[in-house]
Amino acid sequence: MKKILIMIMLFIPFILMSCLSSGEDIMVNKDGSGQIIQTFMVKKDYVGFLNLSDQPSDPNLINMDELTAAAEYMGDGVTFDKVEPMPKDSPYAGYKAYYEFEDISKVRANATPVTSPEAAKDNEADSIRFEFTPGKTSILTILMPNDKPEGTEDSAAAEENGEANESGKADDEGMKDQLKQIYKDMHYWIRISVGGDITDTNARHVDNSTIVILDMTFDKIVDNDELFAKITADGSNKEMEQFAEELSDVGVLVEDKDVVSVKFK
Repeated sequence: MKKILIMIMLFIPFILMSCLSSGEDIMVNKDGSGQIIQTFMVKKDYVGFLNLSDQPSDPNLINMDELTAAAEYMGDGVTFDKVEPMPKDSPYAGYKAYYEFEDISKVRANATPVTSPEAAKDNEADSIRFEFTPGKTSILTILMPNDKPEGTEDSAAAEENGEANESGKADDEGMKDQLKQIYKDMHYWIRISVGGDITDTNARHVDNSTIVILDMTFDKIVDNDELFAKITADGSNKEMEQFAEELSDVGVLVEDKDVVSVKFK
């Protein structure tokens, strides 16, 4: 889960500023079939930043061709069902896109929508994958992206990074307020629900029949200077491993296990 946390923090498009909410909700039935709901919302004041072509975009940024094609990148057997635009009185533009799947073990999950072959290829190693065993008590196994094994970083590179961090402290201080404005109000999530009662799981965050893999409201991080500095700076493996506990303390939920098992019936 550390890799997902770093990925989201480092690769958020800065042009969106403090306006983006995006997440994925996955519902798994007892036979392994289910539904995916992808939510994408942008504050209406910032929609213009996304409309970089000569043709005006849909007011809710809905591109039916992209949404339909996205099913292919989400896994074999995934099909597009429908899309619902944000309500007219909402301060956000955006949509909820609904997909159906036949086998959760063929699904790949991401907190942000993947709508092109290039993005799918780039995000493949960072996708959450699943294994599933149906039965009287079904077993869902959630496989997080693999992080770089501890100790594989070149020592010289590590030393160079350390020196760079020292020399850049003043610059980091100068960027802090700008970064806070960029990240403020952003929200990313991945939640997985099962069609039954959970009888056993090692998941860190469970809400009835829902496993929360990630629920990150950035204003909770921005308001904590110490935690914000750690997350937006290069840190050691030890520091990254501590994030789940520290994030949980401020109300941000992050699953810190590489493999999560869920038994339900």
